[in-house]
Amino acid sequence: MININNKIKLLYVIIAAIIGVYIGFEYILPLFIPFVLAYFIAWILLPVVRFLNRKIHMPKLIGGVLSLSLLGSAVVWTLCKLCGLFLQQLTILLRNVPIYLSILGGHVDTFCDGCDEFFGIQLGTMRSYFYSSMDGMLGIVKTKIMPVITSQSLNIMIGLAGIAGILLIVLVSILLFIKDEEQYGSSFRSSVFYPDIHLVTSKLSEMGVAYLRTQAIMMLLIAVLCTVGLLLINNKYALIIGIGIGIFDAFPILGSGLILVPWGIISLFNHDLYSAAVLLTLYLGCQLIRQFLEPKLLGNRIGIKPIYTLMSMYIGLKIFGIAGFILGPLGLVIIITIVGEYKQRLNFCKNNG
Repeated sequence: MININNKIKLLYVIIAAIIGVYIGFEYILPLFIPFVLAYFIAWILLPVVRFLNRKIHMPKLIGGVLSLSLLGSAVVWTLCKLCGLFLQQLTILLRNVPIYLSILGGHVDTFCDGCDEFFGIQLGTMRSYFYSSMDGMLGIVKTKIMPVITSQSLNIMIGLAGIAGILLIVLVSILLFIKDEEQYGSSFRSSVFYPDIHLVTSKLSEMGVAYLRTQAIMMLLIAVLCTVGLLLINNKYALIIGIGIGIFDAFPILGSGLILVPWGIISLFNHDLYSAAVLLTLYLGCQLIRQFLEPKLLGNRIGIKPIYTLMSMYIGLKIFGIAGFILGPLGLVIIITIVGEYKQRLNFCKNNG
């Protein structure tokens, strides 16, 4: 049993760990994000670089440049393909906008006329109110929102230049990490703080792999489910849209609902009950997968109860925004690791006291 003094000390450790994690994620981590990103990319490329160095004695710097170039080319090629496909679909959508607006206008007119009949008011009253409201909203967009967007164009350009600078820092850091990885590793292992830091980083590494694997499983399942569902309604873009929904659903604030629910409602208004039922069923299936399977997979892999994993995601979202979806579970792992290590040391001191 832990005595009262040790319980108080344990409480202090928990509070200190929570405060430390918050300060680290809120104020310190943003300063080192380029280097953290560079380290993880270098970690991915290192097996290839070591293989080239061992088999054909290629210098690590050249191997790093080669592997980074191949990875960058693959990423750029994929992005170009996706952007080309997106622009192609966007072009088709823009061409059909007048048709969609006409259909939507017809539904709005029918709805407004129905409201006039239901409330017993003069025919056309609701329609006039609706269109006058829309004109007012368009006026606000033109007079207030568009000038703000235009005035911020210079800041956007400066931001893009800053992103380019950060990207250059990341690329150089990747090559430096690869080139001198043995020296960095030996100097880090010789540090007096290595045992404590390694304890936390090893847990974080396990959690990071588990998290990425879980997200990949989730996206695959949701993409397959949506593709099959869209094939049932004879959608000729079922594979593309299914993959897109799988990726889109990984963002907690966005989710598949922003695509499937409006689509299902539109199908319902078009009296396509079969498509509406399939789309809304797909949304329900995505939610069941995301809400029940994800916490279980992630929680089991990192040794944390699913409800705590879900709570950490929610708290992370509230504190850090979208990034909190990742930072929340990471912070929970850090806190649990620190507290668990402190408990072990208390038990060790008690058994040897």
